Amino acid sequence: MTQRALIPALAALLLAACSPEAQPPAEAPAAGAPAPGVPVPTELGEALLEADGFMPANPGGHGTGRKLTFGEAETEVLAFITRLRGEQPPRRSSNAECPAGPLTFADWGDGFQLAFADGKFAGWTAGEGAPRGFSTLSGVHVGSTLAELRAAHPDVAVREDTVGPEFSVGDIHGTLSGTGDDATVTTLWAGVSCIFR
Repeated sequence: MTQRALIPALAALLLAACSPEAQPPAEAPAAGAPAPGVPVPTELGEALLEADGFMPANPGGHGTGRKLTFGEAETEVLAFITRLRGEQPPRRSSNAECPAGPLTFADWGDGFQLAFADGKFAGWTAGEGAPRGFSTLSGVHVGSTLAELRAAHPDVAVREDTVGPEFSVGDIHGTLSGTGDDATVTTLWAGVSCIFR
């Protein structure tokens, strides 16, 4: 093919490549990726767990957060945490048979659950999978060893209960995977809970 004949052929190929029909189809969103416009949940990496409530850190890093205290209105607590979590609504459940009476619960699937009674914030529970940054002022968190717990609270007493080894540090309670120094904290809670003994 001569150079003169080659130029129109190349031009035709370029035009075909630029036409809408020749464009590859847009890639489908990856499996599990949020759809456009759907809020992406924000994980709370840290929270100070206290006997009368908890204070989540601001995920944006601005300010020190606001303490949520037992007795606050359920609607206000949920609205505040939902905003911190990128407007992702919580999963809700309830149990009318709890030893403490009927309770409703809210969680965001990260091992940290809030409990409400009569429309008021009444308790929190950090279970297995809760972020390490969810800890008490002394640094105790789910996953801390019994040795670390005793170093932070030398007077802590471990007792055997129907739910297994259990401990209390003031009004914060927890369960352990065993009674040896390398046993770990498996649950922490304060306020009301739905533990059956």
